[in-house]
Amino acid sequence: MPGFTFARQLAFEFNRPDYFQMLHSMSSTELDHWYEHYRSRPLHKDVLEWQQAHIAAGTHGGKPSNYLHQNSKQKTVEQQISIWKSMA
Repeated sequence: MPGFTFARQLAFEFNRPDYFQMLHSMSSTELDHWYEHYRSRPLHKDVLEWQQAHIAAGTHGGKPSNYLHQNSKQKTVEQQISIWKSMA
């Protein structure tokens, strides 16, 4: 089952600012169908990001993957607390 990240991406794809309302208006089966559809076809935002990475790699050198956004691993609560303490 897709999560809220996919729902926000889908809302962006459909030009809907209210992703929660969009989810409320569709069944889980419909959401699953959209998820399966976009597993084989990248979302518009992902295609644009990939194209820009290729342009950057061609202009500045390197691999396109060097210019793609890297999702960072979620920090634990303890890590977040230690960061805040270090800033005090």
